[in-house]
Amino acid sequence: MNIVLLSIGTEILLGDTINTNLSSLGQILYNNGFALTSEISVPDQKVIIKDKLEYLLSNNDVIITCGGIGPTEDDFTKEVISEYLGLDLVLDNEHLAWMQSRWESRGLVMPTNNVKQAELPEGSKKLTNTNGTSPGIYIKTKGKHIFILPGPPREFTPLVKDEVIPFLSKNFKRTNKDYDFILFYNQAESALAQEIDKFKPRNLDIAYLASKGIIKLRYDKNSVSSEDLINFENNIRKTLTEYILSTKNIPASKVLLDLLHENKLTISLVESVTGGNLSSALINHPGASKALIASNILYTTESKKEFLNSEIIEDWNILTEDLAKASILKYNSNIALAILGEAGPLTSSSNKIGKIFVSIATDSKSVTFEHNLRGNRDDIISRAVNNAIWDLIKFIKKL
Repeated sequence: MNIVLLSIGTEILLGDTINTNLSSLGQILYNNGFALTSEISVPDQKVIIKDKLEYLLSNNDVIITCGGIGPTEDDFTKEVISEYLGLDLVLDNEHLAWMQSRWESRGLVMPTNNVKQAELPEGSKKLTNTNGTSPGIYIKTKGKHIFILPGPPREFTPLVKDEVIPFLSKNFKRTNKDYDFILFYNQAESALAQEIDKFKPRNLDIAYLASKGIIKLRYDKNSVSSEDLINFENNIRKTLTEYILSTKNIPASKVLLDLLHENKLTISLVESVTGGNLSSALINHPGASKALIASNILYTTESKKEFLNSEIIEDWNILTEDLAKASILKYNSNIALAILGEAGPLTSSSNKIGKIFVSIATDSKSVTFEHNLRGNRDDIISRAVNNAIWDLIKFIKKL
């Protein structure tokens, strides 16, 4: 059974919009025992949408579209699909009245452009959109299944969960794939793969995904025997334990937050080069307030002077430590971390671009790490955040 996503919108191809629907659909399908086979993104051009739809219908069982069913003139996904299938669009008066009532409840008159959102292909099934006015649509044609869904993620994702997954569960067998994950840090992808190849079972379905210093190893537990799988995992622990960030498919920031909770530790942060990205990574997870007391973004020399209430020295190794210790005193946290560095493209100090200093302190000890990172500005900032998280995890485990 092949499932494909057809993403419609010129904004995706121009880079103005990140296609988060692709990642969320893939995750939701996998978590429910299915797999996304492929994805195609197309611009808001009727001929291209029609051509790709024709191709996808001949090669897939389930086609899910996102985008192009709003009220504006560039929204014509529903119209193109209906014309291709030879279906007339029929006005759903009940849905039209519902939309009009929503506008009236705000003291407004619904624009006539919105009427087309209430038009459905004849013989189709209307799917309830709990977060918008454009309903989802299901069409069965010649044994193929088409789901026409809105583009905004807050509308697309609930419709996938509420409508697509129950349909798939009822009508198709689940995939036999069952993936496990191991996250590694401070390893080169090629070197890691070379080491793992020494004991990897021959038929193990395995893949590596490297991103900003973190390597995610994905392997299908059902692709080898249970005995081979146990030996493989034991060899991983025996040879690579010191580089393992997590054995769960979670962000590094969640690993750190869980470790802080587990040890009942609080933390305060002083960020310069990362500009708040480290604290932002932590607060993306529920329960961050139980561990994170405060975060200060000190970007200028003057702000650092004010925070320390003293003149600062040019040696960033020492300055970073001073800021971490000052944060401990200011917030009475169990741990404090300060991070300074140069992200480029121009340097503001005697330190070269990519030079990062991370100091971690408690009320009785402190340690400073130096990192030399490569890449553009965004790469260096992202890698600096990940390095700080990794340094913290190692530090906490040694307490």
